[in-house]
Amino acid sequence: MAVAWLIWPFVLSLTALSTNSIPESESLLEFKKSLTNTKSLDSWTPDSEPCGETQKWVGLLCNKKSVFGLQIEQMNLSGNIDVAPLTSLRFLRTISIMNNSFTGEIPDFNRLTALKSIYLSGNRFSGKIPFDYFQNMVSLKKAWLSNNEFSGLIPLSLATSLPNLMELHLENNQFIGTIPSFTQRFLTDVDFSNNQLTGEIPSGLSRFEARIFAGNPELCGAILATTCTQPRNSSASITIDGTMKNADKSKYYLAFATLIGLLIVILISLLFRKKKTKRRRKKPRRISEQTTIDDDQQIQVTVEGSRTSKNSRSGELSNGPSGVTATADLVMVNKEKGVFGLSDLMKAAAHVLGNPGSGSSRPRSSGGVGSAYKAVIASGVAVVVKRVTVMNEVSIDVFHKEITKLGSLRHRNILTPLAYHFRGDEKLLVFEFVPNLSLLHRLHGDHGEGFQLDWPSRLKIIQGVARGLWFLHRELEFLDLPHGNLKSSNIFLGEEGEPIISEFGLQRLINPEAQSQSLVAYRSPEAIRYGTVSAKSDVFSFGVVVLEILTGKFPSQYAGLSRAGGTDLVEWIGSAVEQGGWMDLLHPTVVNAAADDKTSEEEIENVLRIGVRCTGDDPDRRPHMTEVMDELTIEDSSEDFITIET
Repeated sequence: MAVAWLIWPFVLSLTALSTNSIPESESLLEFKKSLTNTKSLDSWTPDSEPCGETQKWVGLLCNKKSVFGLQIEQMNLSGNIDVAPLTSLRFLRTISIMNNSFTGEIPDFNRLTALKSIYLSGNRFSGKIPFDYFQNMVSLKKAWLSNNEFSGLIPLSLATSLPNLMELHLENNQFIGTIPSFTQRFLTDVDFSNNQLTGEIPSGLSRFEARIFAGNPELCGAILATTCTQPRNSSASITIDGTMKNADKSKYYLAFATLIGLLIVILISLLFRKKKTKRRRKKPRRISEQTTIDDDQQIQVTVEGSRTSKNSRSGELSNGPSGVTATADLVMVNKEKGVFGLSDLMKAAAHVLGNPGSGSSRPRSSGGVGSAYKAVIASGVAVVVKRVTVMNEVSIDVFHKEITKLGSLRHRNILTPLAYHFRGDEKLLVFEFVPNLSLLHRLHGDHGEGFQLDWPSRLKIIQGVARGLWFLHRELEFLDLPHGNLKSSNIFLGEEGEPIISEFGLQRLINPEAQSQSLVAYRSPEAIRYGTVSAKSDVFSFGVVVLEILTGKFPSQYAGLSRAGGTDLVEWIGSAVEQGGWMDLLHPTVVNAAADDKTSEEEIENVLRIGVRCTGDDPDRRPHMTEVMDELTIEDSSEDFITIET
């Protein structure tokens, strides 16, 4: 027995080696055998490579010659799917078999524990899904099971075992019972409509719209404007995977909890009365009309229309925007560069920023939230003061709350605001001044050949922008548009060439009629066609920036109807990729890098593929920024950012 335990790890290692040594082509061909009506997969042949240099197999997504995605959609495929051969694909992260003709119980895709997304929608899968089916798929972020014939309870493991779940589609099935309590913070896209669900909607899902629960007559809750007749799971029998567990014991627990609650209330009442008696015995203390204020409280906010404080300052920015009269001091929301007031800005000389140069041939990115001015205050800190006139419909309370949240964010790839000044007709936003040029000017300015960005620099910028946008999507997930105005003119380059993103999170403050003119996200396909925007509109903007960096071309998406003579990069690149001539469209420095180094060529092809996916017409098919981070092989560290709670 002791010998057996000694050799067992060795046997396991041999098994692992043999599994990993199976060629991807062999595994995929074995998988293909389990399918029927496979004419669409004729390119899958033993004499070719799945991720070949000249042509890859249909339905595969490749990264550095390895299969990371299986995308065999709308091919009328059927059969009894054999998942076993896919377990040897070490880099497989996403599977989509949507809109085919598969039937029967859900295949055992849960054997692929490294999957990040699984799309099974639009088939005829049926039967119950085991409650622990997703238990070991801890990396899963997207699960689309909609438009099938699944029955039974919603698998509990969807709610309890997937900490990174972002998208869940269960609509148009036959699920019964109550909805589990989903508490994942990244969950932003869910749909439970058109099932047979009953009971109260969990509080963790109350932030979503009522439409995602439509078609379930027995559901109740405040979001549906219906009152539940009894508390959720209070005394009803609970069904788990076909077995019944009587919940009568919960009555005793409820009674016990009620008793404890009454005792706590009585104790609090006694303490309150005792404290009140002590206060009465104290002598009244005279309160001074002037209270000492420390450094953290020295900024005063005056609401427009109220009586101006004696300590308020009035004046105009010297050499700055004419007619800006201050009715309140600055409100600091980020004190990393020190504390300063409006008077410090008044004393500083200011000059206009944003002029790309004297030559009119240089393209300018139209739109934006306002004109900008640079000022150097007495302490030596250089700041940018942005004068905003498209936020005159927002109250000071809302403005303060939103800007304070933005000022609490910390990440090396984002430029957080330092302070603001509030007036009814215009606002001032103050940022740290970044001395280097914006990405717009580095890409399109007349700097000469020696000033061109090489491929490593371009890749570093793309990765940094992805990292910063991912952080914003995480921290500002409650916003329809976590950024809203991502374009090359709002990306600055730090001393080491690290990108710094500005002008984010302002959508809710901008007047609705001015949003389409001020925010580039409103030029995404869904915004143009339907007037709708979402976080995926940010992803589209990111994709445009990626294509801009790869090609060196100025995108017409920045100027609406090509007023700056830009190129429709999305259509231009998309057509070229379909025809296989995409390399000819890239910037010469990128082309030269691909010709000189095989690794660079693979990196360029991978980044181009990401840019094309991000600019797809259908926002639902665009990747999430977390997925983009994975595909760019970025290892984000907790040292890169920190959020300061306020």
